[in-house]
Amino acid sequence: MINLINWVKCFLQNWVIDLTFDDKRQKLKKIIIEILQDLSISLILFLIYIQYLFSKIHAKIENLQSLSYIDDITLYVKKKNIDKNVKTLKNAAKIAFTWAKKNAVQFNDSKSELIHFESHKAALNQTIILLNNMIIKSKICVRWLEVWLNRKLNFRVHVQMKIAAVTRTLHSLFKLMNSEWKLNVKSEKQLYLTCITFISDYDVEIWWNNQKSHAIKLCKLQNTALRKILKAFWTLFIDVMQIEVEISSMKVQLNQKCKNYAIKVVELSEKHSIRKRMLISYSSQYATELNLNLNASKYLN
Repeated sequence: MINLINWVKCFLQNWVIDLTFDDKRQKLKKIIIEILQDLSISLILFLIYIQYLFSKIHAKIENLQSLSYIDDITLYVKKKNIDKNVKTLKNAAKIAFTWAKKNAVQFNDSKSELIHFESHKAALNQTIILLNNMIIKSKICVRWLEVWLNRKLNFRVHVQMKIAAVTRTLHSLFKLMNSEWKLNVKSEKQLYLTCITFISDYDVEIWWNNQKSHAIKLCKLQNTALRKILKAFWTLFIDVMQIEVEISSMKVQLNQKCKNYAIKVVELSEKHSIRKRMLISYSSQYATELNLNLNASKYLN
C-alpha cells in the first residue's frame, strides 16, 4: 500500500520536460502542470477520488440512482410526478456541487444536461437551477456514450445520426474506391465492414427491435455500398450481390448481433450489473439451460 501511495505521489509531482532543436537536446527541467485528463491513470485516480460522492448522495436521497463512465456522471430518478423528480434532482445537484467545492473538484456546468423521459411537452418547461444560478433547461434529446436518447426513447434520433455518419463515411470510401489504386472486391469489402458497420451497428443491441423504418434506411445504404463494390448496375438483384460479396442482409446482421449479445448476457454472473438490470422474468433457469446447450454443442460438432 505504501509503495502505491509513493508511486501516485511521484506521478503527480515529478514532471520533467526536455526540448530538442536541430538534434541538440536540452537538459531535463522540472515543470509544474495540471494532470493530463487523457492519461488512463488520471481517469482511474479520478474515479477513486469521487467514489465517496455517490455514497454521500445516496445516503441523503432515496430513490435516486447513478450511472457513471469515467468522467461522465448521470443522476436519474424514476417517479411518475415530474415536479417530484425535478425537486429530487435539484437536491442531488446541490449535494454534488457542495461536495465538489469542498474537495477541489470542478464540474463543467456548460456540459450539464437535463432530460425528462416523458411524452408530454409540458415536461420541457421543467428546469433545474444550480448553486451558481445557472439554469439547466430540459432537452428533447441528449447524447450519452455516443448514444442519442430522446424523451420518448424510440431511438429515432440515434438512428438518424448514425445514418448521417454512415453516409459521410460512405462518400469518403467511394472517393478511395474511385482512385487510381483500383482496390479489388476483397479490399473494398474489408473497408466496408471495418468503417461502415462499426458505425451503423453501434449499440444496436439497445435500440433494434425489428423496426421496419430503421431497417429500410440502413438497407438502402448497404445496397448502395454493394453496388459500388461490385461495380454493378442498379437493375441487379440485391440477393445476388449479397451472395457475391458474402454479406448478409442488414436485418439478418442486426438480429445476429442481438442474439450474440443475449448469449453473452446469459453467461454473465447473476451479480453482474447487466444481469441485475434484466427483467424479473429473465430468471437464472434460462441461463442454466442455455449454458448446458452451449457446452453440449462442443461435442455435437
